[in-house]
Amino acid sequence: MSFFQDMFVFEFLKNAFFASILVSILTALFSTVVVLRKIEFIGDGAAHASFGGLALGFLIGISSTLVAAISAVAFAITISYFSQKRRVSENSMIGILLPLSMALGVIFLSFVKGYTPDVMSYLFGNILLVSKADVVLLLILVVIAVLFFSLFHREIVYYSFDEKMAKHFGVNTGFIHYSVLIGISLSIVASVKIAGIILVTAFLVTPAATAKLMAKTFKGMVTFAIGLSIGASFCGMILAYYLNIPPGSAIVVALFVEFLVIYSFTKSKKA
Repeated sequence: MSFFQDMFVFEFLKNAFFASILVSILTALFSTVVVLRKIEFIGDGAAHASFGGLALGFLIGISSTLVAAISAVAFAITISYFSQKRRVSENSMIGILLPLSMALGVIFLSFVKGYTPDVMSYLFGNILLVSKADVVLLLILVVIAVLFFSLFHREIVYYSFDEKMAKHFGVNTGFIHYSVLIGISLSIVASVKIAGIILVTAFLVTPAATAKLMAKTFKGMVTFAIGLSIGASFCGMILAYYLNIPPGSAIVVALFVEFLVIYSFTKSKKA
């Protein structure tokens, strides 16, 4: 049977396919801001912070996704707060809090009776974990993200390129800044079942980094990033199906191949 035939037979495959497409759109939107603002490490830190939240959720017996989302948002906001105070650099705070989050996660897991293997699946991704409810949640997040970028397009563009200029033009940079951080954090938590905590940063960085090589405008960069991300997800899912490899890893490899091809093409064109 082919991939698309199996999609209509196996519910988990259908859920994983649609979830990967929605994750691609969601992360690609915020990827543009992440790359232009050069806040890649905040995304990476928030991803690792969600591990502590997942473990705490398993320990206390409530929704691990909810606790992971709270942990990721708290991490991103804490990093931003300390970096704005200028007493400790952003990178230093990430270096302090990232291993702390992982350490707390390991400690929480040590108290869980009958160690759950689901945590390993969250680290590296597992399409078997993706449910119809996850797809619906992703769809809601995508709609909210699209509305946010549509309603505050001008403000986001100014903020992405120059925060001081944005303030000069009357943009509420605080609102945009924290909205973006929350969006990044929720995007990460929503993506871990597909990509895993270890690899999810690639979804937040590679699409926009690749799109930046081609696009001349912010809108063009967003469009290219979404297209590249969806294309990589599609190719990754197909490869995972036929080669029997983890889909999250396959998608990340596809994203890198896209970057390599476009980088080589644009470099030769300039030469």
